[in-house]
Amino acid sequence: MFIVKEALAAVTDSSPTFTRLDICNRFLESVRHSKVLGMEVLSAEEMCVRARLPWREDLVGNPDTGVMHGGAIFAMMDQAGGMAVTCRTFPAFEITPTIDFRVDHLRGPAKGAAVVCEASCYRLTNHVAFVRLTSWEEGNDEEPIATGLATYTRMKIDNAGKVVGQ
Repeated sequence: MFIVKEALAAVTDSSPTFTRLDICNRFLESVRHSKVLGMEVLSAEEMCVRARLPWREDLVGNPDTGVMHGGAIFAMMDQAGGMAVTCRTFPAFEITPTIDFRVDHLRGPAKGAAVVCEASCYRLTNHVAFVRLTSWEEGNDEEPIATGLATYTRMKIDNAGKVVGQ
């Protein structure tokens, strides 16, 4: 996932008041498909991010059932995974392209249901971040609709503590 200057500039020595949630929101604002999907960050903690994808008719994969398309759910999960790595490495900032992502779509969400994803960065090495992900219908976190495991490359940015362009 490539991040534009605004997201990188959010982590500065002169702006220590930025939180993990602020960085994740900037992250979403800077990635076009996240904006188009309408993703939201619900929470951003050191080890975990929760994101939400609202149901919309244009995200439906099967018009007969009204179920949200698995590709939209996958995209949200991948974005949440990248944000989980960002939260884990905060206040440093890294670009985190996806190396590998395995998702099991267990069932379709109900028609009209928003989907929530929790992504936890459970291990970091010098070059790779490992993330577990679970998605469910909003309000029904007892029955997952998808689970996944992902790995992301850690591309450290030497100037992450400075405002871009200075």
